[in-house]
Amino acid sequence: MSGNELVAKFVVNHGVDEYRIVDISKLSKAENRGLSRAILLVGALPKEYVHRLREQVDYSIFSETEHRMDHLADELAYRIRKTGYQAISQSEKSIIERQEFYIEEKATPLPHKKIAVLSGLGWIGKNNLLVTEKYGCALCMCTLLTDMPLEVVSEKIQEVQCGNCQACKKICPAHVIKGTKWTVSTVRDEIVDVYKCETCLKCMAYCGFSQKYSRVE
Repeated sequence: MSGNELVAKFVVNHGVDEYRIVDISKLSKAENRGLSRAILLVGALPKEYVHRLREQVDYSIFSETEHRMDHLADELAYRIRKTGYQAISQSEKSIIERQEFYIEEKATPLPHKKIAVLSGLGWIGKNNLLVTEKYGCALCMCTLLTDMPLEVVSEKIQEVQCGNCQACKKICPAHVIKGTKWTVSTVRDEIVDVYKCETCLKCMAYCGFSQKYSRVE
């Protein structure tokens, strides 16, 4: 079984909604840890749950999905290592154990969102979340890095499609979203004040793309 077949079989057997394989060999060593490939695993949030988030704060399914994607990244990294290649999960637990989460900056060397953007899955919205045409922001991600010689599945950066929309900025109760349109040179703090964010998930639920995805017929 080839490496790509191993990954494809894993995501099908574990109900992963989307996955991408990205060439990260040209990133800095601080980002890629000397490894050449990143695998992005994506779990979509249920439509009914996203619709409900507009009216009430509910972390239940979001937290469950985040933990599930973390677990799958850990498990796939383990299976790749069993074949003789290097693989490191970027799950929350693994990053903390390796001391790769910078508490003061609330940042990691290589965020899942950067890998997702490089893969062409979506773009960074004005809410600083990954936005996709299919799911909006209604998804959870985790990644793993490896030196397994995998064929890249998709790699084309999408253009930002937020336009003049300010829905996430207007709905934010903490007023931390600045309404800035992301570019490759934009830094996070120009988009959102993460230190005052209340993580209410409203900017995710009220994104126009999320609303389109979660529309209840």
